[in-house]
Amino acid sequence: MTLVLVVLVSYLLGSIPFSFLASKLKGKDPRTAGTGNVGASNTLIVAGKRAGVIALLGDVGKAYLAIYLAQRFALPSWGIALAALAVVVGHDFPIFLKFKGGKGVATTGGILIALDPLFTVLIVLFWTLSMVLIRYFIPATCLTMIIIPIMMWMGSWRLEYIAFGLANALLSLYAHRADLQRFFAGKELTIQESMAKHLKK
Repeated sequence: MTLVLVVLVSYLLGSIPFSFLASKLKGKDPRTAGTGNVGASNTLIVAGKRAGVIALLGDVGKAYLAIYLAQRFALPSWGIALAALAVVVGHDFPIFLKFKGGKGVATTGGILIALDPLFTVLIVLFWTLSMVLIRYFIPATCLTMIIIPIMMWMGSWRLEYIAFGLANALLSLYAHRADLQRFFAGKELTIQESMAKHLKK
């Protein structure tokens, strides 16, 4: 019963659309402006730095809280992994926005911080290096999501967490499917081009 309750609460926490709420405070709607994504990066573009920071902290914080609750109620590792997956699913398919949400990047970050801060630093370093080398945000982000379960396996993480990493990577690829199609069609802007475009606005 406790497991079911924690997983349900984790989904509801994930469903809290901080990006949408932060943008609304500025009279903006991230679903109809910028990239159309209900995420921290688009909130930054649509509603400015303050709203972007609020959205980022909210998305990271709700995931951290979900894992904290799972640990606080002494769930087994597979229960914690289920809570982690539930909060990402909630973010990607939030009940409060008719199941049309973000892409789970910041939420994944919050989960990893709660599970292993040092591992999170390594992932962020890999992500940063990927962006420098690849020069495109979406492919670098998807590659990082894919590398997470691989690095978990290399670090001898429990099978439950590796399974979460794999499921999370698949969710990320699905959430980024339109962006990836645009990239492979040669229509995606580089990070530098995207920054220049949005700075002009």
